[in-house]
Amino acid sequence: MTARENTLADFPADSFTIFAWCDACGHSGTFDRAKVPEDIRMQTLHDKLRCSACGSRHVSIRIAYTGAGGFYYGAHSSSEPGEQQPPTKT
Repeated sequence: MTARENTLADFPADSFTIFAWCDACGHSGTFDRAKVPEDIRMQTLHDKLRCSACGSRHVSIRIAYTGAGGFYYGAHSSSEPGEQQPPTKT
């Protein structure tokens, strides 16, 4: 099976988060999977995406494996020197 043939069902919601990323303006976010049929091919989904911020169709799909307890992004500052804060779960 090639990547173009993968369907949304190949990336179950309890293990994967799928982000849409606008290559034109940098806006990103997830979409409501309940509004998309599970048997839609990822290429078809990609072709239908449009940025909700700028309207561009130059949108990439990014798939993050979250099955191991979540997806953490970025460094976070702490209130006390040397104190570490857990990353924010997205």
